[in-house]
Amino acid sequence: MPQSEAVYAGLSTDHYPWTEVTADLTLRQTQGFTGVFDAWQKGRWVRFVWTRGTLMGGFTHGGQPVPWALAMQGVPRARVSLAALPVNVTEVLWATRAAPGQAARTPWPALKGELERDCFHGLLVSGLNCSFWSYGRYLGGALPEAGAPSLLYATDAEGNRAQFVQFWQDLLQALHRVTPLDGAWQQITVRLAGEHPCLDPFAQDISFRNGQLTIEEEVPVREFRPALNAALRAVLTRLGVRLADVPLGTLRERPEWAASGLEVS
Repeated sequence: MPQSEAVYAGLSTDHYPWTEVTADLTLRQTQGFTGVFDAWQKGRWVRFVWTRGTLMGGFTHGGQPVPWALAMQGVPRARVSLAALPVNVTEVLWATRAAPGQAARTPWPALKGELERDCFHGLLVSGLNCSFWSYGRYLGGALPEAGAPSLLYATDAEGNRAQFVQFWQDLLQALHRVTPLDGAWQQITVRLAGEHPCLDPFAQDISFRNGQLTIEEEVPVREFRPALNAALRAVLTRLGVRLADVPLGTLRERPEWAASGLEVS
């Protein structure tokens, strides 16, 4: 965890007993605490994560769940640390608790562009450096040294496919109610089909008619997400519409908004 965010770090439960730790965390929970608590002893380690005062849960190596009572028994003479973190960081930590590490194909800093392009959501670990990423955006933490190997701990985008599809359907429908998109959409997708084959209007992998978006099941998230981003940007430019000026209700508050890569529009 970033040491700059530490409430306390490396305290011994010999001097800061579990009873006091528990009382302190209980109070913080009532105050809406968001952050992470770590305890370790002789190779044993456990982590608990809170978001806005709600305990998401506890886990150890491999994401194995651990309840609070068992944690106190498993590491009775632990060193403990507590860090207050932004909600988006704790959500990434919780989502990736059981994610296997995969070696990055590209060294840092060239890797940065790859993470942004792929909308990487997870942890980037290199030695003792760990950084947090939300759908291609760097949230914080220590970045790798230049040329150092890295491991990626990512959430499964395909596992959230239905969520992403629904978001894009809702977004395009909302925009279409304000400014009809159909005509410009057909022209733009023909032009972009070379770069994004799933947009080919003749293949019908992705179709948009009368404000209704359809994405065929065989089109993976990694293909339709950047394709829809490129298409929507080009369509709005053609129509002379600024996305920032369009009332979208709560769509901008949904986590898929960050994944869309449209927040700079």
